[in-house]
Amino acid sequence: MNGKFKSILFILLLIATTVSAALLVSDGTEHEEDEDEELSLIVISDTHLMAPELLKEEGKAFRDYVANDRKMLKESASLMKEVVERILLIKPQYVLISGDLTKDGEWLSHEYLRDSCLSLLRRSGIEVFVIPGNHDVDNPHAVEFLDDKTQRVRTPNAQEFAEIYRDYGYGQAIARDKNSLSYVVQLNDNVRLLALDGCKYEENNYDNNTCVTGGRLKQETMDFVHQQARDANAKQMRLIAMVHHGVVQHWKWQEKAMPEYLLDDWKKTANDLAKCGIEIVFTGHFHAHDIVTKGSICDIETGSLVSYPSPYRRILFRGNTISIHTEYLTGKYLSLPSHMPLKEYSEKYAASGVNNIVGRILPKDTPKSLKDSVCYVLGQAYVAHLRGNEQMPKGKNAEIEEVADKLRKYSWKLSYIFRHAAKNLWTDLGPKDDDLELKLSK
Repeated sequence: MNGKFKSILFILLLIATTVSAALLVSDGTEHEEDEDEELSLIVISDTHLMAPELLKEEGKAFRDYVANDRKMLKESASLMKEVVERILLIKPQYVLISGDLTKDGEWLSHEYLRDSCLSLLRRSGIEVFVIPGNHDVDNPHAVEFLDDKTQRVRTPNAQEFAEIYRDYGYGQAIARDKNSLSYVVQLNDNVRLLALDGCKYEENNYDNNTCVTGGRLKQETMDFVHQQARDANAKQMRLIAMVHHGVVQHWKWQEKAMPEYLLDDWKKTANDLAKCGIEIVFTGHFHAHDIVTKGSICDIETGSLVSYPSPYRRILFRGNTISIHTEYLTGKYLSLPSHMPLKEYSEKYAASGVNNIVGRILPKDTPKSLKDSVCYVLGQAYVAHLRGNEQMPKGKNAEIEEVADKLRKYSWKLSYIFRHAAKNLWTDLGPKDDDLELKLSK
């Protein structure tokens, strides 16, 4: 071997050694990045899917139902089709659905959601995790519509619900609560999801045809939460949660005016979850698109697909940062009146639902012009809260005061409720509700 060749060989060996050393350093760096592995989620809520075959014959019974409801039930299957199509393009790792999967817990609606929608995501490699909402289990309101009549249809009990969604959380669970439909799944090496069942379906009554709206976490379920938190903390894993009912009040006075949209004893519950190290909770139920924090806990409420403005959230975890981005459906598979955009149609639909409900509870001697004013002002406030990032326009406070003063003549109590509800629905408690980046503590 001549000297020139030895020199070239030495240089090559030196380069190889340097590259190897660099690769070793790179491997170490890559390993550190793996510890901050990105976790991508889509969060949707309150899909309220109604299987099309339940509308046997559209007539008075269905018209009466939707007249007193703020959900676009006839459009639910098409809206679900659109969001599934979008999710397939986005390709997140997971999809979370925070309850009220169906119109009223009809077995056919659960099967339609599972077999015609969620299975498409699962077959593409996207895992879906669900929890029940107050509409989904053992619901006496599960009916089919037959012109001017309704007829009850099959609805699952708790055990059957878990079996229906065996491939959508209950079969993948690393732990399940024996006293509710709560469970835990491992999302990656660093994050676990605590899927909580806070519903009161055991209190539904078929004889009285009542379905309980409110929610709570049983003491036995809280014991389960504490146990899972200890295990996650011991293994240095982040524990995030989802539950249907609100964990934190989303508008001032909500606990007085509409307590059934919050978990019972919500302040204590939020405090207990925070003590368990849970900083992020995905919720739904009120159909508003709103984010609010209390202490170290952040309640990320996602609006309903079947209510204005039909949003869904894209979530990205990386290290101790969570990025939240909102997108909206366009109703591409819908045939709306006069080719009306979905946003405009759903906004009017939501406001009209408020008009129907409020109009019925006002005193009979309330003049029509005043009824219209009350419904209009309250409907605007409600729609603003649904949309999120609400900001009261100039002059709106004076308008609310004027209408409240006029209503006082007919009902002091309703005037008081109207004044506080309208003002507080217009007041965003912060932070931003659509696009946001949060730093977590660990």
